[in-house]
Amino acid sequence: MEATRPTRRHDTTPLQRGDFFPHFAQFPPGGKGRLCRLGRPCTRRKFFAQNHLRAVDWIRTPIRQRRAIWTGWPLPCTVACSDTASSASACPSAPGNHGEMTHSRNNFYQRYSVAIMAVLLFLLPLVLVGAIKAKGNNRNDVKGWLPLEYPETQVYRFFRRNFAGEEFILVSWDGCTMADPRLELLAKKLLPPPEEASRIDRPLYYKSAQTGPRAVDLMMAEPLNLDREEAIERLTGAIIGAPPKSATGEALPDDTDLRQTCLVLTLSDTARANLHGAIDTIQEVATKECGIPAASLHMGGPPVDNVSIDKAGQTSVTILFGLSLVVGFFVSWWSLKSKLLVGLVLASGVYSMFASLAVVWYSGYPVDAILLTMPSLVYVATTSGAIHLANYYRDQIAETGIQEGAAGRSVIHALLPLSLATGTTAIGLATLAVSELVPIRMFGIFSAIGVVLSFLILVFFMPAALELFPPKLVGNSTGDGEGTDLSSMENSRWWRAGEWVTRNNGLVATACLLVMAGVGYGMTKVESSVQLMRLFSPKARIREDYRWLETHLGPLVPMEILVRIDQKTCPLNFLERMELVGEIQSEIGLLGEVGSSLSTVTFGRSLDTGDGGEGIGGAAARAFGLGARTKRNVLNRRLLAHREDFLAGDYLRDAVLDDGREQELWRISARVSAVKEVDYADFKADLQTKIDPILARLVEKGIDGVAVDYTGLVPLVYKAQHSLLDGLKIGFIWDFAIIVAVMILLCRAASAGLVLLLPAAFPAVMVFGAMGWGNHLLKAYADGHLLIDIGTVMAPSVALGVTVDDVVHFMLWFRRGIADGLDRKQATMLAYKGCARAMYQSWGVIGIGLSVFSLSPFGPTQRFGYMMLAMLTIALVGNLVLMPALLSGPLGAVFSWSVLRIERNKARRNGRTTVKEDSGSDELPPPHVLPGQSKQVVHA
Repeated sequence: MEATRPTRRHDTTPLQRGDFFPHFAQFPPGGKGRLCRLGRPCTRRKFFAQNHLRAVDWIRTPIRQRRAIWTGWPLPCTVACSDTASSASACPSAPGNHGEMTHSRNNFYQRYSVAIMAVLLFLLPLVLVGAIKAKGNNRNDVKGWLPLEYPETQVYRFFRRNFAGEEFILVSWDGCTMADPRLELLAKKLLPPPEEASRIDRPLYYKSAQTGPRAVDLMMAEPLNLDREEAIERLTGAIIGAPPKSATGEALPDDTDLRQTCLVLTLSDTARANLHGAIDTIQEVATKECGIPAASLHMGGPPVDNVSIDKAGQTSVTILFGLSLVVGFFVSWWSLKSKLLVGLVLASGVYSMFASLAVVWYSGYPVDAILLTMPSLVYVATTSGAIHLANYYRDQIAETGIQEGAAGRSVIHALLPLSLATGTTAIGLATLAVSELVPIRMFGIFSAIGVVLSFLILVFFMPAALELFPPKLVGNSTGDGEGTDLSSMENSRWWRAGEWVTRNNGLVATACLLVMAGVGYGMTKVESSVQLMRLFSPKARIREDYRWLETHLGPLVPMEILVRIDQKTCPLNFLERMELVGEIQSEIGLLGEVGSSLSTVTFGRSLDTGDGGEGIGGAAARAFGLGARTKRNVLNRRLLAHREDFLAGDYLRDAVLDDGREQELWRISARVSAVKEVDYADFKADLQTKIDPILARLVEKGIDGVAVDYTGLVPLVYKAQHSLLDGLKIGFIWDFAIIVAVMILLCRAASAGLVLLLPAAFPAVMVFGAMGWGNHLLKAYADGHLLIDIGTVMAPSVALGVTVDDVVHFMLWFRRGIADGLDRKQATMLAYKGCARAMYQSWGVIGIGLSVFSLSPFGPTQRFGYMMLAMLTIALVGNLVLMPALLSGPLGAVFSWSVLRIERNKARRNGRTTVKEDSGSDELPPPHVLPGQSKQVVHA
């Protein structure tokens, strides 16, 4: 009967000669008769060299017992049992008795459990303080999503240094008309006159306050002297609503006093440091001091966007924290059925969650709404690992009945699978660092750090706690229920499904690959979006406010066109420069995406000289003689006389560049919709088709020193969309490259990478392909979209790490079966027995744990939850259907040939002629299903 070596060096069954050297038990005792596994004379040096994993047990064994094992002579009972027994009935070496042999030295956790708990307890206040401060330091600025070194970011920063008007807050409400007295009252209370400002006890958050009536009065006064109708017409679509129309689109009688209008506030430096205070002050003053109902108050603008993201992120992390605790408790209880073990699992998860958030605070990086998703992700990953470790601990108790040292031995059993799970997940998350979007990059970096940190906390905290506070467990009890054994696996539906897949591997593999190819073609139809409103749930208040504001006033998202005129090289005078700006403004106003536009021309006097002259240079007017030229010169001098007034506004600036050049900056602010999906690539191309011909005509006339920049939120969003898709592609390439390389190293076969590639790519190809087809169908038949956004992009890297962990375990089990002499189908079923139940239990733990993200009010987090559930479900199908079919078929034959070739080479180096004599002695992950006496143990 073939002897088997113990699965780990800490087995407490009585030591026999075959325990240290399985083949040695086949030969008679005595020094000269000892043969090694190669059939050659064996010495102690060869003995230890070939059995180095057993050397520690050999050293810890008493000398007389070692001598007895080596020589093969029976050990006297008085020696073996001198410390533990005094009678033959208690003797481990007595026939029929299987006593317990205790090691002379305690393991690491027995020696240092108190010290470990003391260190963790000492660090707990630092962890809590860091986590609380990080959560309170939640800051979001959409304009800072792109790296500073990007040209788009540099242009925007240059724009922000010279203009502040984009930092505006637009406030309106139902009934806010040109004649509403509450409008002026609110404006004065928020920004009182200088003589009254000293009596206000709250901070002055606002630098300017403009209303529709104020703007009209200003344009009707000197020096513009516009009539009321023209002034209102210029401001329509910006701060004054359009005239009313009937349901059929016909114009109704227009009473300008009943036109909808608003209050536009620009922020001071104080407000930029406290956006929440600025927004809260508006709401408080409007509702409590001006009698405006809170339900009818609507606000918009970039500061409102950032504050809403802050609040959504805070609400999201609170909801996720509570739901994660609830899900973690129920999943842990379902898996373990032990109050103490469940408590330790939850404690490990909570400690890891707080520690991961504290790392962000101590690194000095401010937390954003995307990064607030990270702690709950770490909690779920830690909970899954802790359940693994708790199951291994129960295995030790069930197999040996000894609690002393069981925690340390369980760590040794669980170390490799936990390390693989942590490593693959961390690699998947770390590849998000290649993204150009700063929130995604930082999410990947800190999540990878958090997962690794949670692994360290888990392997130190939980075993130490189990040594200090061992649970009351019955020796042969398991978490899977009593009375289960290995035969139950072979009678399960998973086993029958596996047998069917292996029998029909060609049909199954072909069907899966055809479906994968067909659905995957939809990836060519995938579109991305970073539209701000997609950051919020469909029923969020800010989305309702923006819909109302755009319906009653006009689009709100700014697209800034910056006309840069060199003061030395450009010969155009002030009037001609204003005419150039006016021409550009008129051209872009023809685009359907542009709701309105504002510039210096909007707030300046009419440029019509009454002589029929037009164009940027006034050449036609000068051709008519001195009168026309005189009128233009007079108008130019008048405009120059009020140049300081224009500079005091927010649409004209003098700037000095880093190289010393002086430029005049003319700002044209166009507004596009925030609630409609705008193709920013087409929009920017349309802008250029309108503006480039104007600049070309200038060049033809020999006029130099004029350039145009496009900036604001729209170009940043356009760049972010490209970064989103580029980051997804690059991240996937790095994911597969790293993980395939790791797989080749683990299996020591290049073909392993080829086998791994298809099942690992299966969930991503299926989910993103389905999204592409869905987007195509919605656009074609329902005027809708199914787009990739920030939350969608974060999911594949996390799911890939979980998927590859399962794939690696399955393939290593398959490799073990091939090395033991099984054929491909038998090796596949061996892997099924070892991994199938664990895979769907792992799907239950992680999939259900991450599905709570779909309940978040924050859009990216919500879609991250949906994507994770979908991808992990598809991954389960790929791992239990596609991968067994591939391994049972021709692709598995390639991998099997590689394994057998490696084994033959190994046997040849060791002087053997067959492979099967070495029954797969390479280090493999401990089995997910460990056979015991009439029991089955499954690790998820």
